[in-house]
Amino acid sequence: MAGAGAIGGAAISQLPAGERPGLGDRPGAGQLPAHPGIGAGDHPGIGGGERPGQQPVRPENRPNWGDWSNNRGEAWHDRVNNRHESWNNWQQNSQQRRSDFQNNRDQRWDNIENARNDRQDWRNQNREDWQDHRKEMWDYRYDRRDEVWDNCRDWYDDVFDDHWWGHCGWLGHGIYHGFGHYPLNPWWWWRPCTWGTLGGWLYTSPPAPVYPDYGMTVIYEDNTVYVDNKPIPEEQYTGPIVEVASTKEQSPPPVPPAEGKPEEWMPLGVFALVQEEKGTPNMFMQLSINRDGVITGGYQNTITGDERALSGQVDKATQIAAWRIGDNRDTICTTSIANLTQDVCTLALHFKGTRTESWLLVRMPEPVAEGQEKKIPEGTRTPPPQVSAVASTTAPASTSAPVPPVAPAASPAPAPSK
Repeated sequence: MAGAGAIGGAAISQLPAGERPGLGDRPGAGQLPAHPGIGAGDHPGIGGGERPGQQPVRPENRPNWGDWSNNRGEAWHDRVNNRHESWNNWQQNSQQRRSDFQNNRDQRWDNIENARNDRQDWRNQNREDWQDHRKEMWDYRYDRRDEVWDNCRDWYDDVFDDHWWGHCGWLGHGIYHGFGHYPLNPWWWWRPCTWGTLGGWLYTSPPAPVYPDYGMTVIYEDNTVYVDNKPIPEEQYTGPIVEVASTKEQSPPPVPPAEGKPEEWMPLGVFALVQEEKGTPNMFMQLSINRDGVITGGYQNTITGDERALSGQVDKATQIAAWRIGDNRDTICTTSIANLTQDVCTLALHFKGTRTESWLLVRMPEPVAEGQEKKIPEGTRTPPPQVSAVASTTAPASTSAPVPPVAPAASPAPAPSK
């Protein structure tokens, strides 16, 4: 998978991958292209999967601390300090699990890959060993989530806060002019949401949520998608919503509501985009959605400093969300909206005309408000329900925005771009 720049633009088209059935031919994690800030190159930790030799400095020791902390009240500084204390406690309590994961990572991943490479009737979920493999996969993903959290801690709390939105490049002078004073919660964009809240926001009568698991229950092979082992042409399964995400105009920024006014946007939180096996997080996304299913948000690569807008759409019938980064219309991200309520979920990256890869989105814990318990939430270790698609949905459904018809001669696969 491509890195920061990749996601926002050219970089994304070079995202690396590992060789996995249904996800295209991908180079191993240690063979990622040397694209700065994207997958390998001189970015510590990506090629070998270990933590970088030097942890990012504390926020107050960064060159931009003066700008970020300027005109902040005492409550804001208390919240920042409490956040750091919470992460210290979490790190101490979870250190043994993380060490065990890193020491056993290669063996565990080899076991997972060996199971995937057993091509004889592998997509058959009724196989006796399939559920065991699914549990092993999710145990690995949850350990990967904890590793990503440990790599990030509170080092990137200045990403997607009110100052970030006030200075982001594509908005000219930014959303805000009174930086640090509005909104009341500087980390409003980091708020997570539950399916109950999100379903009620998008639907008059919320449907049962679906949780496609890319690489497990939803597998891309050539131009066919196997959903619970049932083949569907790719142009039919994701072609229409991918086309919408690649052609729609840029979404407006997610602005918090003025005091006493209803919300126009619901934040879904901040996520790190990482490969499943290993790699240091440096690509982050903030996702928000309105009641019509329009997706907006921001992207930042913390290595290159690249910042881009996100634009996309939800197909309310299938519950699939698709979005692009910046003006890169050749690389499209898709997952279900219910997946975006989880701590960690799989994401399909569609590289136009070439391949589709499976990545992970890892939610970053929201900074705790003043007066709340100074504790990082314990992430769940229970896999999401095994529901990959809306019942009886095998044809493309309508989105809030009209989905253009699929041309008879469809290109191989969606693709990312800048």
